Amino acid sequence: MKKTILLSAIIAVLFSSCGYESKEFKALKATNDSILAVQEEQIAEMNEYMALIQDIDNGFSAIKQSQDMLSFSSANEGQANESMRTRLTNDLNSINQILADNKSKIEELDRKVQNGAFQSKELRASVKRLTATLEEKNQELVALTAVLAKKDMTIDSLVIESQSFQRKTADLEVEKASNLQQIAKQDADLNRVYYKLATRKQIKESNIDVDKMKSNIRNGLFTAVDKRELDAIEISSKRASIETKHPASSYELRRKADKTYTLIIKNQNDFWSMSKYLLVRID
Repeated sequence: MKKTILLSAIIAVLFSSCGYESKEFKALKATNDSILAVQEEQIAEMNEYMALIQDIDNGFSAIKQSQDMLSFSSANEGQANESMRTRLTNDLNSINQILADNKSKIEELDRKVQNGAFQSKELRASVKRLTATLEEKNQELVALTAVLAKKDMTIDSLVIESQSFQRKTADLEVEKASNLQQIAKQDADLNRVYYKLATRKQIKESNIDVDKMKSNIRNGLFTAVDKRELDAIEISSKRASIETKHPASSYELRRKADKTYTLIIKNQNDFWSMSKYLLVRID
């Protein structure tokens, strides 16, 4: 820059004394133009260096933010899962890509500085600083990857535990369903009772022995019902006689206007307490 100012001053003096057409003026002007061209080239080169350095620094800033987020996620998030695994993997891939891009840009900057027209200690120091930062970030990434690998092992362990828990839960559901089915069957068996309306002849032909009802009865001869749902039986006969044993206070044979009967069961539990079978003779 000082050379340019000095030459410009000399040219001005020569111009005032010799004019534009003098050999001295033309020679100095050519030299000045050459220096200006070199300076413009150096300025453009310097601007290119600064833009590249800024781009690399921006990449390192983005890496720092991603590292902070990864460290926070690894340390503070709740139960590990596949979603976390995917997010951490994507973040690591992003950091690796930025590091690869920055490595390429630093190598490009180093070549330009080594071979460029503009030489500067500051530029060489910047290349050295960026190279050191790149190495530092690579080492940090290795350490962070190791931490996340343990997290990934935890995820695998939790996935296995979750699958085992799901299998156990499914087994318990099957067992529960089986138990409920068994309980329902036991409940149905406990509350199942039988009744039959028959004439004396039908009773004899069916070989129904009231005294030996429990031992030789064939349930298919009777109608099976849930005692909790049976509170009355219509008897379409003008005669009705309860042949099986039931507490007298637990039922009523109510005669209707047409002289047929309705058996009213007042208390189901009491009525069936002595026998699960009801035989009504209707003649």
